[in-house]
Amino acid sequence: MKKSHLTLKIFLLILLNDIVDTIAQLFMKKGLLLMGIGPVTLRNIAELVFKGTSSFLLWIGIILYASNFLVWIIVLYKIDLSIAMPVGSTSYILVPIAAIIFLHEYVSPLKWLGVLCIVVGIRFVSQSKSCASEAS
Repeated sequence: MKKSHLTLKIFLLILLNDIVDTIAQLFMKKGLLLMGIGPVTLRNIAELVFKGTSSFLLWIGIILYASNFLVWIIVLYKIDLSIAMPVGSTSYILVPIAAIIFLHEYVSPLKWLGVLCIVVGIRFVSQSKSCASEAS
C-alpha cells in the first residue's frame, strides 16, 4: 500500500500527538513528584507501584498516553514512518518549554544547543525524504 503525502490534516494530527504527549509527560512528572518517593530503586519499587495506583495525576498521564496511541496509529496508517517520526519530533522542543513553565525546571544553554541540533537533524531527515521523492 502506497502511503499518502504529508497533508495539512496529517500534519495537524502529528502536532496534536506531540502536544498531548507533552501534556501527558507533565501530568506524569507532577504526579511522581507529589508522591514524594525520591529516587526509584528496587527497594522502593513496591511503594512506587502502590502510591502510583492512587495518583490521580499519574492516571491522567497514562490515559492521555493511551489516547495518544490511537492518534499515532491513525498517523502511521496514513503516512510513512520515515516522514511521521521526524515531523513528530516537536515534543523535543515542547517538553523543555513546558518543563520550564509548569515544573519550574532549569534547562541549561547546553541542553538548548542539543535541542537545536535535534531540530536541525529533523530538518535534514525530512529534507532528504523529499529529495528522494523528487529523484524517482
